[in-house]
Amino acid sequence: MRLLRAELATLNRPLTWAVMMAAAAFCVLLAIGGAGNARRAVADDAGGRPPSCAVMHLPAGPACAQAQAMQRQRLDAARGQDEAAAAHTAAQLDPIAAGAEAAGLMASLPGALAVSLLAGGHVGGEWSGRTLKNVLTQNGRRLRVLAAKLVSLWIAGAGLVCSCWACLAVAGPLIREADHLPDPHQSAYHAASWASTQIGRSLLVLAAFAAIGLLAGVVTRGTIGTMAAGAAVVLAMLIAATLPGLGRWTPATWVQGWMGFAAGQASISSLPDNFWSRFLDSGGAPPGHLTGLAGVTGLFLTCLPAAMLVFRRLDVTG
Repeated sequence: MRLLRAELATLNRPLTWAVMMAAAAFCVLLAIGGAGNARRAVADDAGGRPPSCAVMHLPAGPACAQAQAMQRQRLDAARGQDEAAAAHTAAQLDPIAAGAEAAGLMASLPGALAVSLLAGGHVGGEWSGRTLKNVLTQNGRRLRVLAAKLVSLWIAGAGLVCSCWACLAVAGPLIREADHLPDPHQSAYHAASWASTQIGRSLLVLAAFAAIGLLAGVVTRGTIGTMAAGAAVVLAMLIAATLPGLGRWTPATWVQGWMGFAAGQASISSLPDNFWSRFLDSGGAPPGHLTGLAGVTGLFLTCLPAAMLVFRRLDVTG
């Protein structure tokens, strides 16, 4: 515990706070843009009217009236869909349910990149700052040092979710009122259940991201190298997920299945709950929760032993 406390104290640095503030600001800006998109979609449909007979090149009469009725039905259906989307956006901005939005974003591309940045300073920085030798002199058990770094990095990832949730909980209701979004009629129980489920699932994904950052740190042994390698791995995961026949067996798809993210175009909404599955191939059904759980757990259990093996054999001279 003393070693873990020391690692958490090491995380109290400008880089950590800058990454957390940047993540929170990104979530709030995304909420502002999403609420504005939902409001504009409803406003555009509200003024829609069926085209005139002259526009449709039809003579006045029953044929034109029937065509206008069909157009009116399409407009009403589109208006209903946009109003439902606006209500869903309003539900995402609820102070409690905003935890689900924060968890989804941090369990996808923004969170993966943020954890890579934190790993660069927390793991790779031990070599760049030439402090690792002092750490191992005080505690010679390398695996214990590595485990403390992993757990502290995972806690920092959970802190990203909490910081985004806190900012959305304050800004969400203000944004919803400013854009006059409809009342989603969402119960507190439903909001809490939604948020707790997504936050709980995101913790496993963040552990996998932390293991990737840990492995990148011990392999590259530098701040910039760790950041670059972590980001490269995440981008490679997305690229691999787009390959035909391979998409279902890639880490990005496993995260999608475990978190329950919608696939393809279905994931694009006024206020997206992730920046992950929109890049994935929407062909076929996405993997279920159990497949995603097995995949994400396997990713974690692959990266962690690899990092331990490399770290045990390193010649620490700095």
